[in-house]
Amino acid sequence: MILLVTQNQSLAESFKVDLNQEGFQVEVLNDYEQAFFKLYTDSKYRMVILDLEGVEKKAAEVCERLKSEPNLKHIPLICIVQKDLFLQHLTAFELGADEFLYVPYTPPELQLKMRSIQRLLDLQNQLIERENQLRALKQVQRILVTLSHYINNSLTPLYTMVQMINEKDPDDAIRLKNFVKQTVEFINKVLRTLHNLVQSGEMKVVKEGAYKDLLLDIEKELKKLQESQN
Repeated sequence: MILLVTQNQSLAESFKVDLNQEGFQVEVLNDYEQAFFKLYTDSKYRMVILDLEGVEKKAAEVCERLKSEPNLKHIPLICIVQKDLFLQHLTAFELGADEFLYVPYTPPELQLKMRSIQRLLDLQNQLIERENQLRALKQVQRILVTLSHYINNSLTPLYTMVQMINEKDPDDAIRLKNFVKQTVEFINKVLRTLHNLVQSGEMKVVKEGAYKDLLLDIEKELKKLQESQN
């Protein structure tokens, strides 16, 4: 879905007809504040086409706002500019425009330009997906290091108990058996937690709050395990 922001009704109708022929769906708004509300509340828009003539006095504010918002900055910004006004092209570029559409235009010109923009958009989406995968990998690596730390901490008191056990004392043997069982159960829980984070080879990105809750839960279990040795 393309969001077209323009106050030129005839231009909007012309764009819709020509872009629909290329398979693009276009939603037209004539107010940039309403456009931002749509972008904030709906993730269906794949690009924004901004008619600079309609928001000339607010162009800098609109472009800066769009490119400074973390959730919006990856949406390509296409500016409609007059073909013979070079200064307008330069201004649009300085404001952060990713591409330009020139008016007046012919339908073939518009369609070819949009095909080119679509290819660039596909490449950008691939890069964003790679970034998300790398972010997920780093987070899983961080969790793995932490869980490994908890497993090592759970084995330390078991090692100490083995060193101090009196092999001839039946009570010590029972205590060791119970503590081994508790330690194995704790390690199994840690490994199940890791398994739930990584399913079918696909890494899940864990929200920061959930990540903290998960570690606090395991830390409590480790503390209970260590207390049971005493």
